Amino acid sequence: MAHLPNGRRLLALRELLGLTQTDLAGTLGVSQPMLSKIEKAERPITPDLIDQAAACYDLPRSFFHVAPGLLEVGVPTFRKTSTAKASDERRIVRCYREAARIYADVSQAAGYHTNQIPSELASHDVDHAAAQLRASAGLDIEAPIPNMTRFLERLGIGVIAQLDVTTTDIGHHQGVSIPSAIPSRPLIALVHDLPGAVARFTLAHELAHHIWDRETIQPWTSRRAPQEQHAHAFAAALLLPTTVIKQRISEDLNLNAYLRIKADYGISVSAIITAAKRTGAISPERARSLYIQHSARGWRTTEPVPVAAEHPILLKQCLQRITTWDTTAIAETTAMPAEVIARWTGQEIPPSAPVINLHQWRQTTPRLHGR
Repeated sequence: MAHLPNGRRLLALRELLGLTQTDLAGTLGVSQPMLSKIEKAERPITPDLIDQAAACYDLPRSFFHVAPGLLEVGVPTFRKTSTAKASDERRIVRCYREAARIYADVSQAAGYHTNQIPSELASHDVDHAAAQLRASAGLDIEAPIPNMTRFLERLGIGVIAQLDVTTTDIGHHQGVSIPSAIPSRPLIALVHDLPGAVARFTLAHELAHHIWDRETIQPWTSRRAPQEQHAHAFAAALLLPTTVIKQRISEDLNLNAYLRIKADYGISVSAIITAAKRTGAISPERARSLYIQHSARGWRTTEPVPVAAEHPILLKQCLQRITTWDTTAIAETTAMPAEVIARWTGQEIPPSAPVINLHQWRQTTPRLHGR
């Protein structure tokens, strides 16, 4: 193994699976106080305990040799609802830390370029930053972003479309990232499958955190926090430039006409209304009226004009560049079960070819006559 055994990885295992110390200790046949000491690095984790944990939870042994990294102390940022549970959040943060570790390692090993976000963006307002980022990507200032996922990947930012390894949190958490003061290979993750327009907006929202919130030292808990409001404003400005809003939206524009803008720019009607209010294209009173109509039509749960889903490709490409695409190689390379990587890449991973015992094969295979 490249790294020494790391007992703190038992805590990572518990966070991934939502286990208590008592749960895990009982399965592994150790006392809860002993498990606590191993997790705190006060006692070493033994090879036998690694073998047992790997077998019980179908993990590669390399999972317990992952060295501590900066991602372990970074502050996560979320796009979530007010009813999100803390227990789900711990699991999702652990999933993110594992995925971000893997993306950073494999993209570096594959030789893919680092983060290309211009460093000066953080000194600009959201409209200027959005325009500059579009220009750096070679996009016209008013053109739609055809694929937000590919837009990020070309900037050197990894994307995962279905991060959560369970389905217990559907609807409460949408996106997650951990901004860093040294963001060489950042990752943005969607927690679960989202409607196309919501997914695009969430990716842009989390991108804002990587631009302006790199120095964050403590989390915020409210959706009304200034950081969240700022990220919302940037996401709207990136997906639907203010110049387009002022050209296409007026105070008397009816709600159905907003659907045409959604179709052109891949941003939800509710987000368009908010952006139009922010830029002064419509009054707060008109926005309130449109929100009421939007809700009355049932659009808060299902808006017309579906936006096509986007599929990340960068993580898989990097893995295929540095290893074979089979379950054993992927598990050993990533220190995670291959089925988790399959979920994160959205691609099936074929089983490894069986190892043939040549001596046994010679003994059991009928010999051809005359040979």
